[in-house]
Amino acid sequence: MKIRYFLLLALAAMLSACTQKGDSLIGTWTVSKVNVQFDERRNTPELVKQVGEMEKQNVISISKDSMLVFKGLEDEWQGRASLKKDTLYLEGTAFGVWKDGAIVTRTDSPLGEIIVTYWKE
Repeated sequence: MKIRYFLLLALAAMLSACTQKGDSLIGTWTVSKVNVQFDERRNTPELVKQVGEMEKQNVISISKDSMLVFKGLEDEWQGRASLKKDTLYLEGTAFGVWKDGAIVTRTDSPLGEIIVTYWKE
């Protein structure tokens, strides 16, 4: 009987931890940091600055029903979000990582890499 009670408590604690982590994603996330890593030999500092400024306009909203809405300067899309082992997925495709209370996305482009960190408002 004691073993069953202990197992039930352990299961409840694990489920509670998972729920709390997922619940902490709910809300509106704005850009706190943009790291544009473009090849400086092929791109001007003005272009790098402009891309960084564009990325700062991004907003992510995650609702209780796991719907993620991304709004950027030129893009807007939505889909079902899920969190598995600190990786945030959007419709089954890796979208970003959950790291130290922030969402971090990484985008590779022909010009280079863009890393954006979002914090919840």
